[in-house]
Parts: sequence; C-alpha cells; structure tokens
Amino acid sequence: MRYPRSLNLKSATAWVALAPLLLLLAVACGAAATATPAPKPTATAAPSTSTQPTPTAMPKPTATPAGPVVNPGKLTFMIAGWGNERFTYNYAVGGGNNFARFLQGFVIATNEKTELIPGIASKWEVSPDGKTWNFTIREGGKFHNGSAITSQDVWWSFMHYWGKDESGSAVERATQSSAQALARTVASITQPGPNQVSVNFSQANAGFGGAYVSEAAGNWYGVVPKRPLVHNSAQEEAFDKAPISSGPFKMIKHVPSEVMSFERFEDYYYQSKNGLPEDRRPKFKSLDLRLVPEEATRVAAVRSGEADIAPASIATKKQVEAGGGRLVFGPEGLYVRVMVLGCYKPQFPCNKKEVRQAMDLAIDKNIIRDKLFGGPDVFQVKGWAHVTPSTIGYSKELDPWPQDAAKARQLLAQAGYPNGQGFGKLIVNTWVSTAMPFLPESAQLAADFWRKELGLDVEVKVGDEAALKRDTLTEALHGQVLWRDNEAGLDKSSVILSSYGSPTHGARLHQTQDLFDLTQRTLGVVDPVERAKANNELAKRSRDESYELGIGYMNIPWAVGPRVTQWQPYPLAFYPSNIHGIVLK
Repeated sequence: MRYPRSLNLKSATAWVALAPLLLLLAVACGAAATATPAPKPTATAAPSTSTQPTPTAMPKPTATPAGPVVNPGKLTFMIAGWGNERFTYNYAVGGGNNFARFLQGFVIATNEKTELIPGIASKWEVSPDGKTWNFTIREGGKFHNGSAITSQDVWWSFMHYWGKDESGSAVERATQSSAQALARTVASITQPGPNQVSVNFSQANAGFGGAYVSEAAGNWYGVVPKRPLVHNSAQEEAFDKAPISSGPFKMIKHVPSEVMSFERFEDYYYQSKNGLPEDRRPKFKSLDLRLVPEEATRVAAVRSGEADIAPASIATKKQVEAGGGRLVFGPEGLYVRVMVLGCYKPQFPCNKKEVRQAMDLAIDKNIIRDKLFGGPDVFQVKGWAHVTPSTIGYSKELDPWPQDAAKARQLLAQAGYPNGQGFGKLIVNTWVSTAMPFLPESAQLAADFWRKELGLDVEVKVGDEAALKRDTLTEALHGQVLWRDNEAGLDKSSVILSSYGSPTHGARLHQTQDLFDLTQRTLGVVDPVERAKANNELAKRSRDESYELGIGYMNIPWAVGPRVTQWQPYPLAFYPSNIHGIVLK
C-alpha cells in the first residue's frame, strides 16, 4: 500500500509504537581544479544501450517537424516536500528534485528506456583509462534570461560543483556527500578547444557521465549561467532568490513553503532547430508547483480538479478514480538504504562481518513489503542497496537474503555476542521522508527483528534529515545504523565512489585497502559489457561485506486527474519526470 510521501512526527511516532504489534502478528502469522589544457581523450563514444554510459551524438533530423501543440492552460502539480529550497544541488537537502527538474537543463539527457542521449552536450568522449571526460557543447541553447549557453557556462557550472580556485573549494563548501567525494578526485576542469569542456580526474571514473551530469542521475547538476566567482556566498544567496537555469520552465514566482510558479520556456534547447530529434518543450503554458505534505489533501485536490498530478497511494485508488482520475506508476524510484557506519573501527561490534551479516539475515523483508507497503505492486524485495534491477551490474544473485534467524543467531554467537550479550545498545537513526512513506516504521520493524531474533538492545531515533546527512560526513554516527531512503538509478558510480572508493571521504563505509583497489579498478572499466561485469563483481563483494543491508525498492504511485490525458513517468525517477510527455485536455 502506498502511503503519504510526508508524515508528521506524531503519525510516525504512532506507527513506531504499533510496529511491534504488527511484527508479533506477522510472526504468529581531489586535487585542485586548474585552467591548464586537458589531454585529448582517445576513446570515442559508442552507441547507446541501457548499460552504455557514453553514446555518440544523435543524427540530425532530415526535416524540421512542427512544434508541439501547446495547451494555453495551467498544470497544477502538488508535491509532498522540497527540502531547504536551495537551487544548487551542492547545498540542497531533501526534496530538491521535486522542483529542480522543472528548472534544470542537463549535459546528457535520457529517455523512457533510461538510455543516455545527447542534451546540452552534442557528444562526449571518455579516455581509455576512464580519467578524462570531454564534452562538446551544442550551439543554439539558451538560458531563461535569453543568453546563449556556452562552454564557458558549462565549465563554470562544473567548477562550482566540484572545482577549486582562488575563491574556494567545493570540498569545503558542499554539504552533499556525492559532491564532496567527487570534488576530492577532480584534478582539473578545462576548456581544451572550441565548445569543449573536459573534466580530468586523479582516479578513474567511467561512470561520471551517467551518475553525475545526466538527466538519469539521482542528483541534479544542471547547467547555469556563469557568475563572476566560482564560489561566493552572496552570489549563491542571490541565485536562490532568482534562479536562472536552462530547463524546460522558467520560474516567475516563489513563495517559500507554499508555491513555485513557472512558465514554459520557448527557447528550451531540446528542440529540432538545435539538432535534436524531437521537441521536448512542455505541451502546456504554465505550471504551479504546490507544497502539500498531507496525502489526503492532495488526493482531495486531484479528485475535485484543483490539482492535476500528486503523489498518492494504492489506498486512495478508488477515491482518485471516483473523481475521474487514475493512478500511474513510476517504476523503481527509491530503495531503502541501510548503512552500518564506522564499522572499520575495532571498538564497535559491527567491526565483525558476522555481526553485519547477522543483522541482515534476522530481518524478514517480506513483512516490511506486505505490512507497511501493501505488497509487491508498490514494494519489491529485489536488488541489494543501490543496485536495483535496472542498475548497471545487477543480477539475481544480489537480491536480498531471505530471513534465516537460526543462521543469524549462529553468526552473532561466532562474533562473540551470543543472544546479544556484551553488544551494548544499537542506535538506529532515521527520518520522516518526503519521498518514501513509513521510513521510521520500517526501521522500527527491523529493530523488532533484531530484538526478537538476536537479543539486541535497540533504540530507534527519528531525527532531522539534513542533520543526519551532515553527520554521515563525520564520526558522529559511527557504530550506529542509518536507515534512509535513496534514489534508484541506472548508474550509481556516485554511491560507489563516496561509500567504497574514497579512502579520505568522511562518509566511506570501510577502510579495507583491497576493497578500495577493487572499487577503483571497477570505476576504470570503460567498455560497457565489461563494466557491467565489473560492477556486478564489486556489488557481490560489497554485499558480502554487508556494510549496507539489502531490503528492496519502491515503485512510485502518482494520482493523475482527468485533465491529464497522457503521462507516463520514466523508470528510475522518484521525482516528476517526462514532463514533455504530459498532455492536457
């Protein structure tokens, strides 16, 4: 069953209190960026496939098709949350995807098959060692203020996200773990030729294109107009008040914690006159994005016609249909990410692999699926951590371990903690998610399994998302569990790098040199077939180490009103996607 995307703490606490009863019933039943020239990449991009991160440029259409028929009306889109309302990914926390996708333009685009296709970049190349990415920036694109998108703007955007110059460094400024981890590996960001931008890494990153600068990425490193300084707080505050980007809509009004209003951007780059194969400008004139945390209010608005699209639940299907609407699913949008932090330190019980594996084996993931989410239509017990079925490197061998309480107890005893003796208190940190329902309740169910099956003393703490994410960059949560939501994706090189591939990153999950080496070798595999194999082997090794536990992923239901005659969200997108595919009456 799909539940509200945003729960108040009171309802969360109530469900946490009920969770033990549910369980009992169920059981009974880098270096600095410089301006020096970059080496010329030697490998050209190959044609796109679902596991191919570097496609060639698409051919130009032989004829210029007519633009889309534009409905003069307004689409009203309701969203459960949009975090701290910052308009730069480095500083945004929780829910930014829900508004940024309307504003941002991406160097690499995607389609309904999750293939990577040209966007602001007409083509790209990656060197054989995976350390240099070179992008050719297409001509004809414009920003919302009417200025042309140039390679200098792309260079500035990349520098702002990951670079270092006399005005500062992204490593010190970024609050997002993926931005910090990548910035540590950036050797330089350069402009080696006309309309070209190169990103040069100190270590290989063959997944950079798909995992960081594509529309298919879980982050939103969009292209914005260059500013006088790469890093400047006053300029960043001014940008938040009047954001200008390169996406399909431009912002015309922002009332914090209430509404963001947008207009269709006529000069959006993704159209045939700029050499692209279709016109992706929206088919309606304006958009109101409204912040409505309560699911009942959102569903009532869709039913009455006050809203056109909103996140909903299986439980509200009849209500939505009674108003002439329907539920539409976005496949494979989010996964439950369970991180056991700081376990490379010997003073913590989780330092022993047997403990981490016991914790995984003690959980009945099917109970979480059925009792909280209502079954497999919404929640699938498949994949491991960031590797869901559509992710590069997935295989069925990575699906979650079934519950084996006897083996879990045996492993815990082998580690020296029979029936939890001498283990101490286990703290499980979580938050009330704006994207995944019943996140605290699923953490509480896991805690109940650990108490019942392993004899552990467990405390679940429901905290602030932004604060907990900051704490993962420090030692504050070491020896504890972080039970969180995270976006699924085609290419999860950003997670691989930050969690397993960077020995100096604060959010790393281990301190094992051969695992660092394996991760870095994997990130250096450019060939798509070999890369899928390498990612699969790395995932199997990481799953065996169990610094993360495998739970499953969620499909995202949306309530769609009768004015919307066509819309199908893209796979691997928990946020509003395929906006150009929305057709209104």
